[in-house]
Amino acid sequence: MLPKYEIRKSDLTVKRNDYELFCAEHIHKYIEIAYVYKGKQRITIDGTERTLTEGSGAVIFPNIVHSYNGSREKNCEVLILMCAPKLFGSLFPDLQNSRPHSPFFDAEEVNPQLRFALNALDPHAELYMNISWTCVIMSYILEMMKPQKSRPNPVENLTYEIIKYIEENFTDDITRTDLAKKFSVSECYISRIFSNNLRINLRNYLGFLRAEYAASLIRKSEMPFTEISIASGFNSIRTFNRIFKAAYGISPKEYKNNISRFLSGDKGI
Repeated sequence: MLPKYEIRKSDLTVKRNDYELFCAEHIHKYIEIAYVYKGKQRITIDGTERTLTEGSGAVIFPNIVHSYNGSREKNCEVLILMCAPKLFGSLFPDLQNSRPHSPFFDAEEVNPQLRFALNALDPHAELYMNISWTCVIMSYILEMMKPQKSRPNPVENLTYEIIKYIEENFTDDITRTDLAKKFSVSECYISRIFSNNLRINLRNYLGFLRAEYAASLIRKSEMPFTEISIASGFNSIRTFNRIFKAAYGISPKEYKNNISRFLSGDKGI
């Protein structure tokens, strides 16, 4: 089964769950930090499974397939912090093209300052407070994990360039043929990049990016849905409605009517 492309309704999500998480394979464009306050949590990142115990955690970089393999039992306390890289501006290096040697960190690697910041995060706090603590947390984590720029592997670099191009141009009409011509590779090669690296096809990836952008326009503007559909890159209002509902579980109209409820917090992890 292909992983789900996860869409968040906020650029920063803080969750403190009192149960062991279970969530099927998924990807997203956010940085995600999992930290166990109490108990344990099983997690798989890019094919490597690990059981996190009290005081340990993991950092998931953008566009990395991962899953939570817990029992859903209320036997632990787990922090999930998700943030859009754009929140940091130029404060940190480009994390989309960097990777740590390992995404996991043990309790003994966590210094008192980082532990204090992780405990200071509060799902009910003001956004600016959690953003401030997130910057502190990322500073210590990057120092601890020392992520390196990807080696100049042509395949990895090409994948990054293609994803970067799509995320900068997703409102345009982009096809496999267009990408193959632009990057001087075959259409089959483009398909393999998505199936092997992101494990989602190009059409669905574009659709979810467009739906996410459309949701932001619904939240921030009074544009009619026909204009939002066009501005987001959909070729018809029918396609817009279908993809949006597939991404968010409700229609654009229902989303707009329930903005306050949806902005109050994401469901799930």
